[in-house]
Amino acid sequence: MTKQEWFKYGALFLLAVVAFGVAGIALTNPRGPGEAVSPVTASSPVATPTATATPAPTVAATAQQLKIQLPAQPVLLILGDSYTAGDGADQPDQGWAYVVANALGYPTNIDGVGGTGFAWGGGEQDNLAQEYEVRLQEIAANPTFVPNVLILQGGQNDALITSPDEIQTATAQTIEAARTLWPGVQVVVLGPSAPHPLAEELQGANSAVRAGAAAAGAPFIDAYEAGWFTGANSPGFDFDGAHPNTAGHAHLAEKFLESWATLIQ
Repeated sequence: MTKQEWFKYGALFLLAVVAFGVAGIALTNPRGPGEAVSPVTASSPVATPTATATPAPTVAATAQQLKIQLPAQPVLLILGDSYTAGDGADQPDQGWAYVVANALGYPTNIDGVGGTGFAWGGGEQDNLAQEYEVRLQEIAANPTFVPNVLILQGGQNDALITSPDEIQTATAQTIEAARTLWPGVQVVVLGPSAPHPLAEELQGANSAVRAGAAAAGAPFIDAYEAGWFTGANSPGFDFDGAHPNTAGHAHLAEKFLESWATLIQ
């Protein structure tokens, strides 16, 4: 090899080494001109969008949010158990239903039968066939009285029934029966309540009646959950451990009227 050839091949080899080094640097740190390097570490969080589900309304909320359309000329029927009959008050007309009827001033019939309920027909063996639906049918047989507003009070005696589903179904069926008997009737349900300690036994029946009202699309006044009777006020409102006294009936009427004012349109 001549001296000139040796210089030529040496220069080519040197250029190849330089080119290889530049390519290696570019591959290990690829970025544009002037672009800064942003290191990624394991602790760097990556934000991912999450969907937030809207909670479905509960049965209680559904029933309590409903309202009624008060007719221009209300004709009221209040049907219930011994509370509606006025048991425990000094005089029957001092019972909560009578106090409410007087305060509202509508033409009113009051039908209260002790020991009955939506599903419980009365008697120790549930054998008197005085369930609310049966009594509504009896009242409807009289064409001279046609209510367009109905208040159904009760559930205390339904606590004797071990099946919540039976209570719920009976409550819904009672409401639907009333709407069939008197088309357009506006129905409100006042759930079970009692002075303590009896009130502590009503939670299951209250939930079942409330669910039945919600299933039928009727407003439900939840005296139990609202704590109308408490351990503190019950001694002043209790008549016999099962019924309110005159003051207790007045208390029920006051609380009911407060709730009523929020239901009418």
